[in-house]
This record gives sequence, C-alpha cells and structure tokens, in this order.
Amino acid sequence: MRELEVANLYESVDEQSLEDFHNKINSNMRVKTDYFKDENDFEWLDIFEKLLPYIEKILRNPKRFITTEEEIVKIESAKKVGVETVKHLAKHTNFIQDIDEQTGDVIPSKLLNVLKEETFNTYENRFIFTLISFAEDFVRRKKENIKQNPKLKDNKIIEYTSATMVGKEKINVNIHLNTELDTNLEVNKKNIERIKNIENSIRDLKFTEVYRILEKEGVAFVTPPIKKTNVILKNVNFQYAMTLWDYIHDNFGKKDNPIKQNKDYMEKGAIKALIDETFLLEYLTINKINRTEDEVKEAKEKSLSRMLDKIIDLNPELTKKELQDRLGIEFDNAVKRRVATKNDIEKIFRKYIDKFFENI
Repeated sequence: MRELEVANLYESVDEQSLEDFHNKINSNMRVKTDYFKDENDFEWLDIFEKLLPYIEKILRNPKRFITTEEEIVKIESAKKVGVETVKHLAKHTNFIQDIDEQTGDVIPSKLLNVLKEETFNTYENRFIFTLISFAEDFVRRKKENIKQNPKLKDNKIIEYTSATMVGKEKINVNIHLNTELDTNLEVNKKNIERIKNIENSIRDLKFTEVYRILEKEGVAFVTPPIKKTNVILKNVNFQYAMTLWDYIHDNFGKKDNPIKQNKDYMEKGAIKALIDETFLLEYLTINKINRTEDEVKEAKEKSLSRMLDKIIDLNPELTKKELQDRLGIEFDNAVKRRVATKNDIEKIFRKYIDKFFENI
C-alpha cells in the first residue's frame, strides 16, 4: 500500500474545514469491562525472606536466665555449702544438732541446699519458640492453599459513535471494538522454590539448641497480647520478630480472594479525544480519494498562505532573507525526519489505546 504522510493529509484540506470538523463534532464513547483474576498472592514470601534472618540472629545469641532453687535437706543430702547456707544456718539455729567444744565445729542436722541453674526458659525465648511454630503452620497452610490453575478473564467493549459536519458535508462513524481474554495463568516455579527455601530456614531454626531445649521441656506457648519487655522493645532483632508476629497474627488462615471488577461508563477524557482525532484522520484519508491534484494543490497553497500571514503578524520586523533562511532550515530538518505513515499513526493510537485498556 502507498504510504500516506500525515502532514500531507492535513495539508490536503483547508483550515476552515478542520475548524468545522472539530467545532461541530458530537461524539460518545461507552466502555464496558469484565475483569476477573483468581491467582496466588505471594506477598508473604517477601515478608518471611526479610524477617526470618533476624530470628536466626536471636537464636545465635540467646538470652539466658539463672534460676535459684532452695531446699532444706538432711546434712548427708547436702551437695554444696555456700555463703547462703551459712547465713541461713546462723538465722535458724534450731537446725544445729551439736557443737564440738574442743574444735568449735558446728554439726547441723539440716542445711539449706541452694541449686543455681542456667535456663533458656525466659519469656523472650518462649516468644521466639512460639513464633517459629506459628510461622511453620502459616507456611504449611499457604502451601496447601496454592491454586494450581489460577485464571484470568479480561474482556472489554468500546462503542464509539460520532457525527460532525464540514461545510454541508455530513460525516458519521460507528466503531465497535471487542477484546476477549480468558486464560489460565501459570504458577511461578520460582515462588515454589522460594517456599522450599523458607521451609528449610524454619527447619534450621527448629534445630537450634534453644528451640530443642524448650521443646524438650515442653514449655507453654505465649499468648497475645505480647508483653512489651525491655528486650522486646529495645532489641532490634526482637522488633523485627514482632513485625513477623503481627503479620502472621493478622493474616493467619486468610485465603487469596479473586479480584472481580465490572465497569460500564461513558468515557469523556483523553481517550475519547484521541479517538476523535482518529476519526478526523480517517475522514481526511477518505476525503482525499476523489479530490483532484488541483484541489489538493489549492488547499496546500491556502494553508501555506495563512501560515505565512500568521508568521508575519507575529514577527513584523522579520526580513525576507531571515524568513527564507528560517524556512530553509526547517525544510531541511523536516526532510531528515522520518515521515509518519498511516501505519505509524495506527501503531501510535494502538499504543495509547492499549495503555488505556490497562487502566480500565
């Protein structure tokens, strides 16, 4: 097909006709959409990947607590005599059985047995212990609920009608554009791999010394609301642990709901204006078919004459030579530029229409 230059299309009609076309145009554009998307939401993967390393840091340097157990036992069962034992005996002389008068040695019948033991059974560690267990359950449920056949439906209809007049000529156009998309979406294999990595990370946390000891002791889970101890409030790692706790607590058991969106409205913005301009280009293309070369030449000369009149009106001091030089430069630039063709214009409009469809 012979290429039609857009510049020539506009030059082939006089300015008054263009003004008539724009001033008298009466157009309507109706847009209808039917959108449905049922897919997996993997937002939680980013959350877990970001926050789990902070849980690992906590378990790498766990908080310990010294517990003290006191018990009154017979002297033969006493394991160790310390300062606390002596002080206790001094206060409770009734536990003294005898005193050796020669040596002054005190022979007690019973002693205070003090047992000190280091333990991981702190509130903060039990919080992490509970968090790991909840995180494992959260991931398991998310994995079980992965949709194997996510779907997408995206249907759009545009109905455009327009009428205008150029002089005594009536011009009408009707456009019905229908697009349909109904397909199955693929499950991203990378996300499946990411889930496996998160499961491995949680499994590694369960093999840490702290977790295994607390699990063996059968410690109770903490329950919300979480106590804001100094460690939880001030330690950065525990702050991130709280972020993960809150996310799991707020989203546990939630399923990925499909997105449904149906619209039916009259478009009155930039897209309608774009289609109006397309209507003009189509009219100019058709209008050129039956016009003689003399008529086209006359229209071009009129357009050029009006353009020069405007230039002179705006620049009354402009000399003939300056005008010739300036026009010569612009002519050379125009020759160098790639001339837009009818196909180019269709591509441009299609680009904007596609962009419009993405937003409706």
